[in-house]
Amino acid sequence: MFTKLSDLQKAAVFSVLVLVLAVTAALSIKALGLTSLLAGVVWSSTPALATVIMLLVVTRDGHSRQGWRSLGLHRLGLKMWWIAIFGTLLITVVASAVVWLTPLASVVAPAFGGVSPLISWLIFQVIVLVLSLSEEIGIRGYLLPKLLPMGRKRALLVSGLVWATWHMPLIFLTSFLPVGNKLIAVPLFYATIIAASFYYGYLRIYSGSVWPATIAHTVHNAAWGPMSALTVTAYPVLVNYYLVGDFGILIAIGAAIAAVLVGRLVHPSTDESQPGGHPVVRSTTTGSTLAR
Repeated sequence: MFTKLSDLQKAAVFSVLVLVLAVTAALSIKALGLTSLLAGVVWSSTPALATVIMLLVVTRDGHSRQGWRSLGLHRLGLKMWWIAIFGTLLITVVASAVVWLTPLASVVAPAFGGVSPLISWLIFQVIVLVLSLSEEIGIRGYLLPKLLPMGRKRALLVSGLVWATWHMPLIFLTSFLPVGNKLIAVPLFYATIIAASFYYGYLRIYSGSVWPATIAHTVHNAAWGPMSALTVTAYPVLVNYYLVGDFGILIAIGAAIAAVLVGRLVHPSTDESQPGGHPVVRSTTTGSTLAR
């Protein structure tokens, strides 16, 4: 349909499309009364769906092999997996430990529920990986590279704003994502998502792959629930939402620190090869760059 769009124009169309799909998904979840896993599948599939629509319908870039390779799915980026796994886990563990050292909460040893619950948990984490991949394909796989003509930091900020806003229909139109007091939670949510966007985005740029960002995203989603189960508190909203929850302020601080540290790995100029040895490929239409 629109084969002459610049990368920034593609980013704008994608952003509108994914937000429209987010509203549609939230309204569907509410209307159908979807809960738990099914609601998560409907919701998290929208960034990948928006990407497919962009590639096959709007721009038709997906009619060539290069269009799909631009998503960063073909490269594993294995050198960054240890940061994605252990760095992300460390954020949640340290944040929880900080709270345990205060009068607000304490740590408790969980009861071992047997092998079956463990197997169920592992199966669920595979599903979480798939859902995280769907988000990352859209936000870090498709959107972020298209925004790079703005400059790296602006691209990371804008992609984070789009990603955070994509969550808003779920927060305001459904009860699927409880956040406590929205006047407190929404600013914290944006802060955490934007910090994570820089962290995940640097993983994407440095590795040229969407997989390290996906792994980090999955580890975060998998870690904060069990860490909350280890925490006993008389202030569950304050501790589990605002301090060390999915979007807690300590998680935001940890993600910001991780973003700064990983950002140091990325060469100051996207026009040059990255320290990891991955050459940067320049877009033939707009000059945007991304490690490949």
